[in-house]
Amino acid sequence: MGWKAWAAAALAFGGGTMLPLTFASADPQPGPTTFDEINVQRLNIVEPNGRYRLVLANSARFPGLFMNGREYRHHSRSGGGMWFYNDDGDEVGGLTYRSNAANRSASASIMFDQYKQDQTVGLEYAESGGRRSAGLRVWDRPDYSIEPLMEMSDRAARAQTDDERNRIRAEMRTFAEANGGGGAERVFAGKTSGDALVRLADPQGRPRLVMRVASDGTPSIDFLDENGRVTRSISQ
Repeated sequence: MGWKAWAAAALAFGGGTMLPLTFASADPQPGPTTFDEINVQRLNIVEPNGRYRLVLANSARFPGLFMNGREYRHHSRSGGGMWFYNDDGDEVGGLTYRSNAANRSASASIMFDQYKQDQTVGLEYAESGGRRSAGLRVWDRPDYSIEPLMEMSDRAARAQTDDERNRIRAEMRTFAEANGGGGAERVFAGKTSGDALVRLADPQGRPRLVMRVASDGTPSIDFLDENGRVTRSISQ
C-alpha cells in the first residue's frame, strides 16, 4: 500500500481524524544518546547476560567483592573508584583513591589481579604522617581461589560486634596461611622516604637486592641475606 492510500485508510478508520502513529525501528539496538553533562553516583557497564564489565561508583555505592558473578560484601574497603571484571564475573582489579584530612593521609592505586586471586601488579601512591611512597609493585600470589576468603569477608562485614568481626578476620588469616599464604611482594620500583629505589625480594617477600639513590644523591647497591643482613654493598 502506497503512502497516500495508507494515510487515506487511516483517516477513514479514524472518522476523519488522523490517528497518532508509532513506528517501531527494525534495528533492535538503541541508538547512541549524547549528554553534555551527567551526575551519577554509580555507573554499571554490563554484558548482555547482565554481568558487570566495569563499575564506576562513589564511596557510598561502591560494590563488594565478585567471584563467578556473585557479590560478597567487603569487610573493610571504603572509598570510590573504578572496578574491572573478567568474562567469569570476577573482580580483576581497579582504580581507587581516598584521603583523610584529619590525619593528612591519602592514597591512590591502579591494580590488576591474578586469575581467581588478589592483585599481582599495580601502581600505588600512599602518604601518611609526612611519609610518602609511590611506585610499581609486583606480587607473587598462590594458586588457590580466594572465593572462600570472600565468603568470610562477607560474614565479617555483616558481623554485629567487633569481637565477631575480628574472629572472622583471624579465620581469614588462618585459611590463607594453611593454603600457602597470601602472597609476597617481589618487586618495588619507585620512591619512598626520599629515596629512589628498586627492591627485589625472594618468594617469601624478603628483600635480597636493593638499588638506591638516596635523598642526598648517593647511589648504592646492597645484597642481603635471608635475615635482611647486608652481605655486600657497592657504592660510589
